[in-house]
Amino acid sequence: MIIIGGEGHGSVIEACISDNRKRYGDDEWEVKGFCNDFDKEVIGYPVLGKLTDIPELARQSYYFAWGVHLIGNNFKTKELYDKLNIPKERLATIVHHSAFISESAVLGPGCLVMYNAFIDPRTQIGECTMIKANTCIGHDCVIGSLSHIAMGVTLASYTQMGICSDAALGSTTIEHVKIGECAMLGAGSLLTHDIPEGEIWVGSPAKFLKRFVK
Repeated sequence: MIIIGGEGHGSVIEACISDNRKRYGDDEWEVKGFCNDFDKEVIGYPVLGKLTDIPELARQSYYFAWGVHLIGNNFKTKELYDKLNIPKERLATIVHHSAFISESAVLGPGCLVMYNAFIDPRTQIGECTMIKANTCIGHDCVIGSLSHIAMGVTLASYTQMGICSDAALGSTTIEHVKIGECAMLGAGSLLTHDIPEGEIWVGSPAKFLKRFVK
């Protein structure tokens, strides 16, 4: 499989796959290289092509992991993903063996679930969403595609996150709140009210900070 992106989120994906292979004997995925428009090599792996080469790489039977997030703002991340039109059947879903995922939870194609993540019953997670280490996601949450849940985040039950939304490091929500499409809850924040589309909220309780510019 090929990781789309660079050494930031890309190295996290590679670490998850490598640890599953080394500690748990899980050979489902093997990283062959990266795909981006800027590098020739990433963390010792070759860059096998540019983003425009993805259709040809897919025809060569490669699978892909999405490692791109926050290119200036969340709207641009979504625009790039839509433009690339990666075949859904070629998206690699990667789950670390230390994670707990309820049998009734649903992961979309291309999700990444990292070390010690906990996902409760009936939660639905959209394609290519990244769930980082030591996160706790309550029951009946709905998380849109391309979202990012950073390390140490707690999402209470019935939380909703729109497409390409972000819960930053150590943030927390109460039940029945919504983070809108392409919106962000800042690091260490406590969300007690809905965040509208494209806005950044920070603090405890979280309040409006600014808007992403489309």
